[in-house]
Amino acid sequence: MTTKADIDAAQKAIDAASNAIDKLDLWGLYDCAWQANNNYQRIIDYNREQLEVTDDEQ
Repeated sequence: MTTKADIDAAQKAIDAASNAIDKLDLWGLYDCAWQANNNYQRIIDYNREQLEVTDDEQ
């Protein structure tokens, strides 16, 4: 049977895990990775466009 003490202990464990995750700042890392990926894609697209312009000129 689950007791109030069990529930309180589980809540403390959840809070501790949540606090640890906040300290890791996973969302910040995700955002950073997404922005880097987005910027790399822009560079690739830009370079592709430049290659097409160069091909057109030849």
